[in-house]
Amino acid sequence: MKETREQMKCLMEKIQMPEEGIAQLLEARKELEEADHWDVIVQTAEQVMAADGELSVLTQALAETEAREEALGVNRYLLDALMLWCCWEEVKVRYEKQGLPVEIYYKSLEDMKWKMLECYEIHGVYGNFVGHWYDGFFNLTRFGLGRLQFELRPFEGKKDCGLDGVRIHPGDTVINMHIPSAGPMKPELLEDAFARAEAFFKDYFPKDYRVFGVESWLIDPDLVQILPEGNMKAYARRFQLIDTEKSDEIFPDGWRVFGAEWKKKPEELPRKTGLQRAIADYLQQGGRLGSGYGIFIRK
Repeated sequence: MKETREQMKCLMEKIQMPEEGIAQLLEARKELEEADHWDVIVQTAEQVMAADGELSVLTQALAETEAREEALGVNRYLLDALMLWCCWEEVKVRYEKQGLPVEIYYKSLEDMKWKMLECYEIHGVYGNFVGHWYDGFFNLTRFGLGRLQFELRPFEGKKDCGLDGVRIHPGDTVINMHIPSAGPMKPELLEDAFARAEAFFKDYFPKDYRVFGVESWLIDPDLVQILPEGNMKAYARRFQLIDTEKSDEIFPDGWRVFGAEWKKKPEELPRKTGLQRAIADYLQQGGRLGSGYGIFIRK
């Protein structure tokens, strides 16, 4: 993992990260190099990749990285982001060894941009505050394919489910998806992503159908009821709801909608968009939102 600052910059520019974010990350790296601390970040990344991105190792590495914030004089989220960037060099080597398309590598890498922008929105710094998310990317089980991200996972239902003439059993393989904060969820972009996933995972399913699944705040049934008509609601309606989950918080994923203001009282939440207004009004009326797990079939 001997990527230079210039090489890291080129990689960041490849996925069109904001110039301000690139400059902040590279300045933090420069500070670490000049203080002879950069090798510590690289060594931590090497430990993560030696464990094939295993989640417990990654989580521990992130905790150790963040604990160095005061000693190194660099914000913890910048430290996390830089450590993660070091890992992506090895990820590319693994793509090449397995003959995976470089285009998919860059689309997967693009997630670093979306998470960086989220971090800036919530914490005011172009770093990364959800580094544990990258285990699937690092061990080559999760891939960016068009507008969405996909991985194979067992069906999480507790009993058999019949849908569109297909019988699905607990533990059956499902193409699980994730939705990066990459802009509008236009139907044509989603269809393109589904088609890419079908082609990528074609060897795991019969030729006449594919099962897609998601666990997301977007298909909480209470949210689906109050969503304004549009792309998000159309997406949510695709799914046959299998299970729901609520937590003690009234809206654990509120930061995705309200940004840095998400922990405000419902009556104080921003109402700049139709989505914000619908959710803020619902929460103010005593509603609670969580997440749902659902599936749909493509034939």
